Amino acid sequence: MSNQTCACPGCTCKVGAHAIVRHGKHYCCQACASHHANGEPCTSTEGCDCAKGAHH
Repeated sequence: MSNQTCACPGCTCKVGAHAIVRHGKHYCCQACASHHANGEPCTSTEGCDCAKGAHH
């Protein structure tokens, strides 16, 4: 599973040992798992801009 990419659209981060599973999908961090509900940035890798494309 460590080679799996985060399920957040636009996120290129790899899912690590501390993956967050939500609705059967694996996310690299809590911000991605909550679909950046409050505009939180991706906390897994510096410079990942997946939060900019999330509008939920």
